[in-house]
Parts: sequence; C-alpha cells; structure tokens
Amino acid sequence: MKFKRFLITIMVALFVFFSSNAYLNKLQDKKNINNYGAEAAENNKEKKVDNEILVLLVGVDASQNKENPEPTRTDTIMLCKINSETGKVDILSIPRDSRVKVRDEFTKVNHAHAYGGIELTLKTLRDFLGLDIDYYAEVNFEAVVNIVDEIGGVNYKVPEGVRLDEGNTHIRPGMNKMNGQDVLTYLRARKIYQNADLGRVNAQQEFMKGIINELVKKSKTINMTSLVESYFKDVKTNLPLGTMIDFASKMSNFSSEKCKTYTVPGNPQYIDGVSYYIPNYEETWKIIDKVFSKYKLKSWKKEDSSYWEYQNYTYTNDNENSNEDYQNSNSNEEDEEYLDEDYEDLNQEDEENTEDENYFDEDMNNLSEDN
Repeated sequence: MKFKRFLITIMVALFVFFSSNAYLNKLQDKKNINNYGAEAAENNKEKKVDNEILVLLVGVDASQNKENPEPTRTDTIMLCKINSETGKVDILSIPRDSRVKVRDEFTKVNHAHAYGGIELTLKTLRDFLGLDIDYYAEVNFEAVVNIVDEIGGVNYKVPEGVRLDEGNTHIRPGMNKMNGQDVLTYLRARKIYQNADLGRVNAQQEFMKGIINELVKKSKTINMTSLVESYFKDVKTNLPLGTMIDFASKMSNFSSEKCKTYTVPGNPQYIDGVSYYIPNYEETWKIIDKVFSKYKLKSWKKEDSSYWEYQNYTYTNDNENSNEDYQNSNSNEEDEEYLDEDYEDLNQEDEENTEDENYFDEDMNNLSEDN
C-alpha cells in the first residue's frame, strides 16, 4: 500500500512537472541562444561544480489573469549558490531599486521583469554581474503563504524596534511564530525599518535562514506530497526535477549556520524625484570574485555592465553594512540560544504524528540513491 501511494505521487508529480515546464524549458533554451550569446547557450544548464547549483530566486505578485498573465515587477531578487554535499548556501541580494542598465536605459532592476519577464531579468543580471545564471525560480506570493503553511509555520526572531500590526498579523520584537500570511506581510513591509528597502532585504535574508532551519528540523514530519504540490502550483522554474529531488534528499546537510548572506553595496539616491539605489559596481564585483568566481562568464567584460554611468559618482561609507549580513544587530549566540529553545518545543509537537507523512521522504531518498 505504501509503495502504491508512492507510485501515484511520483506519477502526479511527473505529470505536473512536464506539462507545465517542458515547453517552458524549450522556449528558455531558445531565448538563451538569442539573448545570452553562444557561450551561454553552449553551456546552458551544465553544472560548473559537482553537487552545486546557481539559481536566481525572484518574488513576484501573482497576476490576476491566470490564462494570460502580465509581467510584473519583482519584489525580491536573490542569487543563491547551493551545495547539497556541504550544505553551504550563499545568497546575494540585489535591492529592487538598484539602478542598472535594462535594455537601453538605466532604471530600477525590478523593471526588467515587467519589461521582459524572467528572460530579461536573467540577461540584465548577467550583464551587471558577469555571471552565468541559467537556473531560476520565480515565486509568486501565494507560494510563500502556501509553502510556509505546509511546513507548519516559521519561527522567526524579529529585530528590536520592529513592530507591525496589519489585519490579523501582529509582529513584535523577539521570537515570533508566523503563519504564511504573517510571513508575507512582514517580508513585504518597508516602513517598519529605518533603512527602508535595505531593512526589508535583511528581513528576507534572515527569513531564508529561518526556512532552512524549519525544513531541516521538520524534514521527517513535513508532508512532502503537499509541499511538492504547492511548489509546482505556485513556482515557475527551469530547475530539473531530478536536481530538486536530490537536494531534498540531502536536506539534513543544511543549516542556517552554513548560510552566508550578502547585499549589493551601494547608496540610496534621488534622481529626478525618483528613489533609486546606486550599486557600487567595483565592490559588487569583489563579492562576485570572492563567492561566485566559478560561475563567471568567460567572455564577459566590465563594459557589458555599462559601469561608466557611475564613474564620477562618489560613494559614501554608509553602505559598509550593506555588504555582508547587512545590519545583523543580533549576536549569533543570542539567536542560537533563542532558536534552540523554541525548536525544542516545536519538535515535541511535530513528533506526535509522523508515520503517514514520512513515506514520501523515505522513497524520495531511495529514488535519489537509485539515480
């Protein structure tokens, strides 16, 4: 009976995956040839490092028109390097107001998605960063709510001075147990931070660490069938199914302590009455050389980024903390102690009823090993 349920689950997952992504992947490959040049097309979707992927994670508003969705601006832009063997995760956040070249004009980086969808977003970031980015995961906000609810919520430590009351969401400094709607409301808020969008970037990065901890600690109790269904329903991606299964089977290798976060350094600036974030190109490329060097495009040149736009721009020192773990005011020791206490209580609740929910995890591990 258990094996029969597993087969049904796999058949459904394969059907959903291939029906929704097969044509998309073919289209994506063609666009890579046209937009990204011969090198990107030739090396498309080839692993540069064993057991590791580089994926662009973007968060977008769900289109109201499901049959003919219109492109929308990205609310979250994160470049994620994930190694399933070591469990290390490196995240580079690109503030959505970053003023970079999109097609033939300098504008906010999140406009790229509105102008040309995920394809133009990938091309814009390739030109800006000089990185061979082939994989992407486009997450709408319904996915955030559904996935967080599927794993039973997220424990998140909110920084001092941050308070939020909106609808049924009430967030206070310290440890908060958030459901999907709480998380969405919190991550989208800007006015609750003194540093506006950069504060939200930091909140998004810390959320990623929190979700990693939740997935690891609940990996034996999560109903993976429902989680996969939520993923395929609300996430547009070209990541191969086999890769996702492999990474999911090695979830125990990950932890928030192995997750390192970075933010494109720069300064806020008003130009013609519009608020922008002026990225520091040279400092950004230092992060690229340090963290993502194995993914650099060989044929890329600095001129491809149109960096000369800011040659005479004077950057202040206010952006020092926007580089690595931006304004992480809470000490690691306090965070770990707080999290450990809360997770102990959480684990006791989760261990009560796991038998029916574990079969997919076990069989997925076996499938990964067989392949």
